[in-house]
Amino acid sequence: MKAFIAWNCMAKAKHMSSRPAVGANAPGVLRFWNDEQGGLHLVLFALLGVAAASFLWVVAWNWLLHGHSLSRAKPLLDHAVRAASLQLDPGEAALGRLVWDEAAGRDHFLRYLRLNFKLNGDLTPQPGSPLESAPVVHRLEFVTHSTYPYELVRSVTVREGGNLQTTRNVRVTIYGPSVVAVVELERSLLGLGRKEPIVLSSVASVRFR
Repeated sequence: MKAFIAWNCMAKAKHMSSRPAVGANAPGVLRFWNDEQGGLHLVLFALLGVAAASFLWVVAWNWLLHGHSLSRAKPLLDHAVRAASLQLDPGEAALGRLVWDEAAGRDHFLRYLRLNFKLNGDLTPQPGSPLESAPVVHRLEFVTHSTYPYELVRSVTVREGGNLQTTRNVRVTIYGPSVVAVVELERSLLGLGRKEPIVLSSVASVRFR
């Protein structure tokens, strides 16, 4: 029995001596890994946290810039559409008929669009313009319906001809004969290296003055 116990103790001692050292006498790389393993995990989690926070900051900032661009551009577009809606065919108006003068309306619309957004004759932005590129006028039309209010739905293609071409649906409610405009603007996205199309719509009622 004593011989068996002695043999068992010797076997355990031999097994323990064959395991790699993890203490002060361990090899340098292994000892460093065991000493710094917790710190490396903390650094990794910190880097992941910074990356996630940066991504959320970029998304939030772009969302704020998008809202700011809309709040600046929408009133300017409304003024241009309002100017267009005032142009009635005088001959038809004399007969009591409400007919929009499309040629005069389009001329006034583009005139006010250039003045309000500080655009050149070809709609390219001048210095100080709130736009980064020329706006695209997808629709400027006179709309009537048999009953009101009427929900008007229009589809427009943005980034036409490019790899990012897509279709946007626009819904507006009209409460009488109206001029409706749908315009595409572009805004740079912070940190993403590309531009985002913004589709704006505007409605102005047409009535006798």
